[in-house]
Amino acid sequence: MRWIVFVIAAFVAVALDSGFSSIFTLRGAWFLTPSFAACLLAFVALLGPPVVVIWAAWFLGLLADLSPGLGEAGGGLHVIGPHALGYPLGAWLVLNFRTWMFRRRVTTVALLTFVCVLAAGMVQVVIGILRFWLPWAGGELVPFGMGEILHESGNAAYSAILAIPVGWLLLQTLPLWRFDYGTSRRSG
Repeated sequence: MRWIVFVIAAFVAVALDSGFSSIFTLRGAWFLTPSFAACLLAFVALLGPPVVVIWAAWFLGLLADLSPGLGEAGGGLHVIGPHALGYPLGAWLVLNFRTWMFRRRVTTVALLTFVCVLAAGMVQVVIGILRFWLPWAGGELVPFGMGEILHESGNAAYSAILAIPVGWLLLQTLPLWRFDYGTSRRSG
């Protein structure tokens, strides 16, 4: 995989997530917000080598945690962890599912985007619960429980819908990425 292409795509995806999230947020439906970064992560996890995928997921999660609007806690502080731990978990799940999938299909990118967002959302819920209950973590009140799990499921479904046009666009740029598929099985 070409890292320069990934880094540019990661900055664009995170910028879209943090800059245009208010435009894409469905205010009438629990404030559901899609994730462009998760669409990119599902695409890379479908086609990239496993070690590269985990590093890319960690980089993308760290970038999301440090971006304004996505990883901010109270007082302008950034909490590093919810995306930086959730995205590698989502990428790991995609790596396990991708052997059963048609990799170059838009519907596959959409389905696995759902998996990525759901896994990252569950990690965010767990970190929110830990931050609430641990005395040295500040004890700030964050929503958690079944309502937050349903909200993350809605975000995952909305991101999967967004992944249809975004996945199609990413699949059109496939020659730019130069994913390494290993050695050829040709004879001779």
